[in-house]
Amino acid sequence: MIIVKALAVLVINFIMYMAFGSFFGIRRGRSWSVPVTVTVGFFAYYALFAVFCLPIMFTYRPLSLLSRVWMIPCGLVAASAIILYRREWANKCAEIVKDRSTRLFLIGVCAVTLILIVLATVTYNFTLDAAYYVANITTNVDTDMINVYDPFTGNWQDHFELRYVFATYYAADAVVCQLTGLPALIQTRIVMSATVIVIVNMIYVYICRYFYEEHRRAFLMYILMTLVNCLFISLYTTSNFLMTRTYEGKTIVGNISVVIIFALYMMLIKEGEDSGVFLKLFIVCLGTATVSSTANMVIPAEVAILFAPYIVRGRFRSVWKLILCVLPELVMMLVYVLYVKGYYAIYTFPR
Repeated sequence: MIIVKALAVLVINFIMYMAFGSFFGIRRGRSWSVPVTVTVGFFAYYALFAVFCLPIMFTYRPLSLLSRVWMIPCGLVAASAIILYRREWANKCAEIVKDRSTRLFLIGVCAVTLILIVLATVTYNFTLDAAYYVANITTNVDTDMINVYDPFTGNWQDHFELRYVFATYYAADAVVCQLTGLPALIQTRIVMSATVIVIVNMIYVYICRYFYEEHRRAFLMYILMTLVNCLFISLYTTSNFLMTRTYEGKTIVGNISVVIIFALYMMLIKEGEDSGVFLKLFIVCLGTATVSSTANMVIPAEVAILFAPYIVRGRFRSVWKLILCVLPELVMMLVYVLYVKGYYAIYTFPR
């Protein structure tokens, strides 16, 4: 029964990501990409969740209040997306199904993805960070509070730990656990690990299809990318996080955020600014800031390096757009540095 519930949550995840992403990824009369739409929707989901989570957390309100409140925007977004974009969704499904080579290509991708999900969810996975995040989610659910109690000791914390408190990605897991009754370990190790693996492979598919229209060559490139990312494992590679620490925030930054930003750069070169690339980039950067503090350094560096050639080629007016896109990370970096230097603290009780 618990596995059935976990699979249902997994399916609902992607329905919500598609719903959120459709508002940014689908434009009538233009072609659109399912992988890009779902991935942008993933970050839009967590960016909006942070807007609801932080005020409730900083005013010492219970997790159950956040759970009830969060169901309202989710229901509104899902209903609105179904009304507005159901025809585009149906047309995209029909477009995929009618082409035999596309079907075979996707069957092969799904088979490889399933193998990766099994490897990531059933293999040995034990790190101090993993234990902290699972304990944090469990503690939030059991105490019906948000980041108030220390996950390892159970003691009431004097102030919120800024390294983790703005990573509301884990508070979203606690909300799901409270609403569905799933144990934190199942939600993280199975549901979110599978979610991350699927999104990573969807982005790989987009990149491969960008370079090769012929499905055999695209599938060969996909296999080679997958092998490299599975075998090139060391302490310093994203591969290690993807296969052994799949549900952690650093994994999402290294394997989803960084790669989708590269994919958006390719979209910019191919389709131009009319494709809404900078809006998508802003949503990705905003959502990434709510996943892990690692993004505060990695994302601005990648955007600056990746988009520099585009700016140098005469698009100097786009500089302000890029600055706006990475502004969430720059603000969070300043907030964290001021906290570390002792200029302020956010306490877990009224003072």
